[in-house]
Amino acid sequence: MVGQMAAAIQHQVRLGAKHNGPEILVYFAFAIIATAVAQAASDMVFSGLITLSAAFLLLGFTMLLVEVSKNYEKSVKSTSLSSLYLFMTCLCCRLYSTTQYNGYLPVDRTGQGVYQCVEGACLLCVVVLIALVKHGQKKYGVAQEEESAVFFLLMVCFVSALFVHPYLNNKTVPDVLWAMALYVETVAMLPQLYLLANLGEVGTNQSHFVASTFVSRMIIFRFWFTCYKELQPKNSWLNLPGWGVIGSQLFQLIMVADFMWLYIKSFRDNSKIVIPKARDVVV
Repeated sequence: MVGQMAAAIQHQVRLGAKHNGPEILVYFAFAIIATAVAQAASDMVFSGLITLSAAFLLLGFTMLLVEVSKNYEKSVKSTSLSSLYLFMTCLCCRLYSTTQYNGYLPVDRTGQGVYQCVEGACLLCVVVLIALVKHGQKKYGVAQEEESAVFFLLMVCFVSALFVHPYLNNKTVPDVLWAMALYVETVAMLPQLYLLANLGEVGTNQSHFVASTFVSRMIIFRFWFTCYKELQPKNSWLNLPGWGVIGSQLFQLIMVADFMWLYIKSFRDNSKIVIPKARDVVV
């Protein structure tokens, strides 16, 4: 009996390794690198959560790259260029601030280059994904999304950042750009979730991408929930920047919460994620 169970488990492990080899390799590499960096370049202080959050975001983009490389035609139809453009803008704005100023950096050693390198790797992944998806959409004749929505969201985020932003850098441009990165990141997943909802079925690695982004947001929300009071301007009794940061993070968590329930349910049932459409929902 025990021998049969052991043989069945061994068979499942081999089957999983055969069909999910790249995913297993990515998770294994992420675990090793994260552990090594934590031991060698982090002081294990609370602000290290910022770097950990960026690491999970990088994991998500890496899983999306794996999905595109494995199922190119299907992936280009289910990957939103609008979301990728928004993520690219977000990362560019934040890197402008964090590579030149230290107001929003982790206070441990990861803030001295590791954090910026992780976000730079995220940006590189996004640029590669944009190039692959654009090429695939032209190759397979996929209808492109309307870019006007992207410009509208960017304008709303810019105006919001212009009026509501922290002052940790003590300079207007990097402070505004950091806040704009925050607000753009808040809405960046909207086009992707909308596209997946229209398609219904979600690819395995795309679900890992959304889930990794959710974990990243949970970690950074934990950090700012403790530290948002420090964002209050000195000569103001209202902490609008702090409320803006907390509100943005909370909105992201709520926006993806429904998807995460389907993700956990599919993991429990060992089934694919199928997002029900409005007409399929029975009240």
